[in-house]
Amino acid sequence: MELKFPVGLEKNEVLIERDGIKIEVPWPVQIQILKERNKKAKYDVIRNEKNIYIAEADVEVNKENRFHITDMWEQNTNNIKLSRKVACISAEKETAIRISTEFHCKSKHAKNFDDYQFVIPGAFYNKNDTDQNGQDDYLGTFEQDYKDDRNPNLSVTGFAKNDKQFISLIRADIPKVDTTITRKQIAERHFVHNTDIGSLGIAPSANRMEEFLLRCDYPFYERNSFCLNVDGSEWAAYRKIKQGEELEVSYILQFGEAENLTEASWKTSVFQMERILNDDIRHPFSLEETIPYRRDLLHNSFRDFPEKKNHPCGYVCHFSPRENYGNQNVLEYGFSGNQTMVCYEMFRAAEETGKEEYRERALKTIQFFVEHCIAESGLPNAMYSVEKEEFVYWWTGVLMPFQYSENREELEKFLGNQVVGAMMGIAEKLKGTKGNYCRTMTEAMYYLMLCFLEEKENGTLHKDWLDVVVAFCDKMIEIQNTDGSWYRAYTMEGTPMTYPEEWFGSNVIEQGSGTIFPGEVLALVHEYTGNEKYRSALCKAADFIMEHYIEDVLYLGGLNDTTHKKSVKIDAVGVMYNMRTLLLAYETTKKERYLYGAKSAAQILASWTYLWDIPFDENTLLGKNDFGTTGWAGCDVIPGCSYVDDEFVEFVPDLMRIAEYSGNKKLAILGKIVTLGMQHGLSMPQRMYGYTMPGIQCEGFLTSLWLSDTDDLEFSGAVAKNKGDDNDTCNGLINGQALYNLDSLKRRYHTLEFDKIIEQIFAE
Repeated sequence: MELKFPVGLEKNEVLIERDGIKIEVPWPVQIQILKERNKKAKYDVIRNEKNIYIAEADVEVNKENRFHITDMWEQNTNNIKLSRKVACISAEKETAIRISTEFHCKSKHAKNFDDYQFVIPGAFYNKNDTDQNGQDDYLGTFEQDYKDDRNPNLSVTGFAKNDKQFISLIRADIPKVDTTITRKQIAERHFVHNTDIGSLGIAPSANRMEEFLLRCDYPFYERNSFCLNVDGSEWAAYRKIKQGEELEVSYILQFGEAENLTEASWKTSVFQMERILNDDIRHPFSLEETIPYRRDLLHNSFRDFPEKKNHPCGYVCHFSPRENYGNQNVLEYGFSGNQTMVCYEMFRAAEETGKEEYRERALKTIQFFVEHCIAESGLPNAMYSVEKEEFVYWWTGVLMPFQYSENREELEKFLGNQVVGAMMGIAEKLKGTKGNYCRTMTEAMYYLMLCFLEEKENGTLHKDWLDVVVAFCDKMIEIQNTDGSWYRAYTMEGTPMTYPEEWFGSNVIEQGSGTIFPGEVLALVHEYTGNEKYRSALCKAADFIMEHYIEDVLYLGGLNDTTHKKSVKIDAVGVMYNMRTLLLAYETTKKERYLYGAKSAAQILASWTYLWDIPFDENTLLGKNDFGTTGWAGCDVIPGCSYVDDEFVEFVPDLMRIAEYSGNKKLAILGKIVTLGMQHGLSMPQRMYGYTMPGIQCEGFLTSLWLSDTDDLEFSGAVAKNKGDDNDTCNGLINGQALYNLDSLKRRYHTLEFDKIIEQIFAE
């Protein structure tokens, strides 16, 4: 690696060359003064002290403000560290600045921007272009910057496909301070702010086809963002500085070889795990202590409606944590209200505690589902409205208010004007169409099969449960496409749903995203029956996944809901289900290519997962309760890690088996921080978060802003809140997934002490 400071326009620039990669920094320093000019500067002086280059520049802006920049460039084997100090030499009045640097990157054999792929953790994967129209599917531009608190690995990575080389730009120091952004600041868009949060980003070059930019801003500047508005509004923060004050920030340029984008991303995640990860996550309670509280919250959410047709019952755990259980009476099967998952955990609770009432309520819930919720085709319905005494369709998760809100004004109370405005047209197109998502159907049947096996193990055979699951699997085999795929959703007769395109997908990649789900139940039924057709269907699906999603990092379609733009989007849960399906294909065939695929997905999951604790304003809910983000995963690319949710814990047992099979200890450590870190936000007697009872954990938490420019500040939901808020929504999936993880770990490893689990896995 060569680090040089060539002369341009009589002053020094920066040039870095390594194995066919060239990085030019023609203007190493850019200082933007709030509401005034942006001043670019080169270095005046370069000196070498003990192999560290000290580069200095004096920058004068509008004659009133003078700054002295000292950049220390330290060259290591595979990286270069830049430590920056900005000193205010003079200022006629107190001013506010932002300081930036753009790195112009190109590889030897790249001809244009198409020859590069990218990972911005939790936000931008490859090109975010699954509809394959040549542009980012969400923001519509490849010029993207993300605040540090929206960046789980504090990195951005560019990969040169033809040269098998990558460059990662990393925030080297950990941001320590942030304060709540006000409504006035949001309205101003560019504002003074007391924060240590910067931003990292990428962009195509405006000058050369074969070049791309990596860039850093301190404090943050998001040139295109969904933090404020669906229109992608820009916004930026500026730090106050006066004569005699200094600002400091540091960065790392990491270099390396990689066979593909996954390896490039993983090497950066590993580099950061070794640098910044503290996996010793502590709570004032143990994992074991959480179990009875989570169980009782679910158990007490059971509702029985004997006066209604067919005597519906189930766990209606959709409520605000500040209002007990609320009045919600939609029974949801799969996804956020996963009834059969809750039933499985209630059976496990009855087995462990001897409390028969756990089992009794689970039995009632399953019998209503089995006897009244299965269509003639064998496909299950997703939601039953107790109030309407009929099935309702499509509006799951964050869009649940569409099921029970009768007018726009009421919808905006729950979802905000931006989401409602974006979704009303879709709602009209879907109205009257009866169907179900592939994910929702599969989840309900997977956990029903686990319930069947649990009861059978304890001496009770429910043949009607098994018959329902087998009929579902047979139907899925019948409607599986010749390429191994399943559609994202189907009518209740089994006809694929493809309209509207923005909801169900526009091509084979998007429409086929249903492929990632059925493998889990097919694997269970194959194991139980020994019938080869179920394993064959699983492997066909795994082959489709390997062909379309793994190599190009196009993991999409895990979520049923969305806030705007399109429903079929790149998300963390899509990665999780790809990982699980490929793991099951490996376990049933022992084909190494499937393990390779499962491990690849697991490695990408590391990029979705916070490896550090972001700072919160101490006056926010999360700040007051010392909420730690380490181990939490972002939701999907639209909020871009402005929002973390609870789903990763369900897949930790899969992750741990992949770590075991592949001998990869870093993946096991990832499982550890997810399990421990995601106990934050849980109300326990030692730390209640102001909730009405122990055992409550919200669906998600705001790590930054998300569609926060709204006129309605009263509603409940994930958007239009402020950093440090919860989303004020609980559902059955949250505790079900957490309990499933802990239960699975205890069964396999006979302990919940992660150091002992890791010791077991990697014992020589």
